[in-house]
Amino acid sequence: MTQQNKPLQIPAQKFIEAEACWNLQQLYADLTAAKQEYAISRNQQLTPLEKTYLRGLLCNYSPQEIAAALHRKCTGIRVDLSRGLYRYIEVLTLQQPKDWKEVPSMLEIYGYKQKSSPETLHSTLINSAQTLQSPIENRTEWGLAVDTSIFYGRTTELANLRQWILQENSRLVAILGMGGIGKTALASKLRNMIKDQFECLIWIDLSHAPLLADTLVNLIECLSDRPLSDVEKLRLFSHHKKNFFQEPLEFSLDSLIASTNVIEPTIIAEAIQRLIHCLQKHRCLIILDGWEAVFCTGQLTGNYRKGYEAYGELLKQVGELQHQSCLVLTSCEKPKEIAALEGQNQSVRSLKLGSLGQATVEIFKNKGLSEESQYSELIEAYSGNPLALKIVTTTINDMFGGSIANVLRNGPLLGDYSDTLSRQFHRLSALEIQLLHSMAKEVKPVGYENLYSNIQQDRDSELLKALESLLRRSLIETVQAESETLFALQPAVKKYLMSVARLPKI
Repeated sequence: MTQQNKPLQIPAQKFIEAEACWNLQQLYADLTAAKQEYAISRNQQLTPLEKTYLRGLLCNYSPQEIAAALHRKCTGIRVDLSRGLYRYIEVLTLQQPKDWKEVPSMLEIYGYKQKSSPETLHSTLINSAQTLQSPIENRTEWGLAVDTSIFYGRTTELANLRQWILQENSRLVAILGMGGIGKTALASKLRNMIKDQFECLIWIDLSHAPLLADTLVNLIECLSDRPLSDVEKLRLFSHHKKNFFQEPLEFSLDSLIASTNVIEPTIIAEAIQRLIHCLQKHRCLIILDGWEAVFCTGQLTGNYRKGYEAYGELLKQVGELQHQSCLVLTSCEKPKEIAALEGQNQSVRSLKLGSLGQATVEIFKNKGLSEESQYSELIEAYSGNPLALKIVTTTINDMFGGSIANVLRNGPLLGDYSDTLSRQFHRLSALEIQLLHSMAKEVKPVGYENLYSNIQQDRDSELLKALESLLRRSLIETVQAESETLFALQPAVKKYLMSVARLPKI
């Protein structure tokens, strides 16, 4: 059918039929954030005309058909798309659309497609949708994720995570960063954006440090077609108690387990294998939030607490063995298993969160801070940490009449954010704290030789391990100089060290 005789049934709001099968409001919001990132301006918004173009493309109308419907020149629309909407989509998805036909399929992969209503779709969209994977219905969901109805920025991070999980089929992904940087919120936002592509969604909070037996029982019972029997649960629980804590079992429990003759050293390994079988059979998204809780305190990062060593084996098995699922963990500390496995292939990935950047401006505006000229200085003082900035903006309003300058005059004001830093510092070894105090005394980033001289450590290998541990905890940053790598502290961390943290004896 030619353009001249093809009937176009366009309602008053052009291409409104796109609402039937696309999450337009979420897509408008994310493309607005992408536009602001592309234009380097927080004032940029998706225009009504750009939204109309988008709806037309989602209904599989060509630029020529959109032009006819809007009574505009096709050449002008093509220029608008190439300079505008296509660029925002590229920022959002990290892929450049080659032409208008790729836009619907690209955005569907990233989770913006809803259940289709075929009677409202453009005919060519119906044909193309038949070859694409439909969202999974009747999902199993377990556990409570955090509310992300208010969410700032992280457009690029979300795009990376979605690409790794949905397109590159990564099996193990770690979201890393210091306390308050937004790991849990990002994981929850990611879950909501890609959940249509999974049969099972499981969220487990590890902050109370459950034994691996408890975690495995929860996972297997959620995912397995054959739930664990009472005896199998007892095997798991008693194995942990007997082997890790050397406490005698109660007589009744000991008698019951002994009578089944099933106590073996491989119980946990068998349970992990059963979990892997579930991940092979079903497409699952598992999020384990707060992984650092299973690590030791007072030691270098990556050492598991007594009785929790098998958590490391769980990561290895999930990362190395073939399956169709994904385990996402959030942690203030990078697990050694992630460091060892990532880079070999695309199956294991890690994302370290840094400053929220200019997206924090929305926090300031929502809190009513009016000194826009001071925004950048405030962001820098707290290294773009969203929790720290939310806390300090409340303090600025309550105690300083909304004046940012008055707060920054004497360096970063920690307030309740010091509690978050205290929890993280409680986990450090004595040598790590010594290193941080040495760095806090320096005005500029410091090199390894200076640190070695200041600490006077007998073994430089121990110093190197401590520096690597601090990097994995996101408490220090590297700065490349001409001839060496320098190490630096964030301003808020330095303030905490100088005013709160005490120097231990080694």
